[in-house]
Amino acid sequence: MAAVTAWIAVWAESAGRVGERRNELDRLAPIPVIEVSLILSPKAVIHGNLPQGQGRAMRTILVGFLLCLGLLLPERSSAQSRLLSDNADSIAVVVGNKTYKQTSSVDFAHNDAEAIKAWLIGALGFREQNIFLLKDATLSELNQVFGTEVNPQSGRLWRSTAEGRSNVFVYYSGHGVPDLATRQPMLLPQDGNPNLIETGYALQTLYRNLELVRQKIGSQRQLIVMVDACFTGETGRKGESLLAVSAPGFVPAKPRAGSGIVKLVATSGTTPANWDENQKLGLFTSRFLMGAAGLARQEGASEDSPLAWSDLQRYLLQTVEVAARRDSGREQAPEIDQASLTLPVALPVPAVARAVALARDEANWQQAKATGERSALEAYVARCGEVCQYRATAMAQLLNRHRGAESAADERNWQTLSTAGKYEEYLRSCGTVCAYRAVALGYLGRTEESAGAPTVPHPKGQVVALPPASPAPADEPKPSVAPPNKPAAQTKTPSPPKCKKGETLTGSRCIAARRTEKVRSARPVAPSAPDSGGSNTQSFQNSSGDHVVVRARTVRTYVNAQGHRIRVVERTVTRNGRPAGTDQVEVNLHTNEANGI
Repeated sequence: MAAVTAWIAVWAESAGRVGERRNELDRLAPIPVIEVSLILSPKAVIHGNLPQGQGRAMRTILVGFLLCLGLLLPERSSAQSRLLSDNADSIAVVVGNKTYKQTSSVDFAHNDAEAIKAWLIGALGFREQNIFLLKDATLSELNQVFGTEVNPQSGRLWRSTAEGRSNVFVYYSGHGVPDLATRQPMLLPQDGNPNLIETGYALQTLYRNLELVRQKIGSQRQLIVMVDACFTGETGRKGESLLAVSAPGFVPAKPRAGSGIVKLVATSGTTPANWDENQKLGLFTSRFLMGAAGLARQEGASEDSPLAWSDLQRYLLQTVEVAARRDSGREQAPEIDQASLTLPVALPVPAVARAVALARDEANWQQAKATGERSALEAYVARCGEVCQYRATAMAQLLNRHRGAESAADERNWQTLSTAGKYEEYLRSCGTVCAYRAVALGYLGRTEESAGAPTVPHPKGQVVALPPASPAPADEPKPSVAPPNKPAAQTKTPSPPKCKKGETLTGSRCIAARRTEKVRSARPVAPSAPDSGGSNTQSFQNSSGDHVVVRARTVRTYVNAQGHRIRVVERTVTRNGRPAGTDQVEVNLHTNEANGI
């Protein structure tokens, strides 16, 4: 503690001469961390056993010491991850040179400029009036906005920035050309000639003038320069040359720029800059906007977290290189400075909105497919929006799994119930998948047709189910159904009652007639052979011209009081392909007479 107090005394003597003797302060012994903590301890200093006047003086010295210490220490945490926000007074210059007077056009340069402007406003919060948008800028216009080599502070950009309050973003999309003599890269104005270097705006001049702007806005603000152009003398059209003189393998020099400027250049000196034909943008600009919309975030990052510059840098280096090889067969290697800042993330600008949606959908599908779990596939289908490339594939996989699960459940159900002989219970319990239905019906002495037989209305209105069919003996004759042009044979009954119109006599009772096609009993001239299920089908055209099909099916057989074998036949009538009705008749196999039930 005595050593600390002595050090403070020495510091106090020289505190008034900080400005003149800064080097002397630098030579003072550094304070160990443990001693600084002792100074900050209230018990050790503030409330020690010092006289009142000395204590007040000591506190004053400590405050001054800590303030001075803060000035002497280098900046750390605040500069390590500074969010590029608070842009109410920030200034941007956005240049898109598409149409040139003396060389080929840059097809998507105007689109690039508009998209970058939209991103500056939507994501970074730049005011529209603070964005200087130049389309097809001439050399004179570039000099006016950036300043000249002779008078760098004459530019509109330098005059518009506010000290300590302005971030600066400079963007250029257009042709870049090299000076073959000096190897210096140049920005080509709209009225420039790629073979006359004096008509270009030197990239070195731009960086030097921007360094003055950087000094004006201060170290707490950011200055970013983004150039979507190459300086090899080639164009984005499959390597077309801008220069009259061929310069294969030419490597332009890299202009020096101050350490306070963050640079993003679309390509290194040896490779050309390519276009993104799908998005109608420069490839570098397209991937920058997609990454800034959140695609560059690390996997697992929250949706509301800002974007680290290092993540954007990594994303651009990877995606630009891959896309250039895939789409144009050429190399493109961007050059991006490291920076200690983060970017706010907003919705993608319209120019890349669909591309971002496609990329996110692709990533979501790959993640769901990799896990292979049902919940992952369901989550993919539930969350994908307008862009959902793999919905049909995901649904097919889910349905296949669902059917597989139903089949497995049906198999377990059958094994359990069939062992106990509970075939009827199996039929009632099986659902969409009922693989053993035919087997269960066979064990119950029924067929598919009898199992699916409809119910018939009872004369009094109750609905009764038809009893299951009993198989007929092999030597028993099959029932015959007469064609409709033969008169029906009626059962002779003593003194039958007279029925009203619309009623039919059934046994000894009159009941309301059902509207069905009547099958008249008689021995058929050429009856059709019954099928294996004991059924018979007749088709004809009635007097109204309708096509009628009558299907007769054996329901059961019994012996009546006279000892005659009676067969109960169910008749189903369709008219013009539509169901017309169902009824039952009893056929006396001894007399071959038929009566309605």
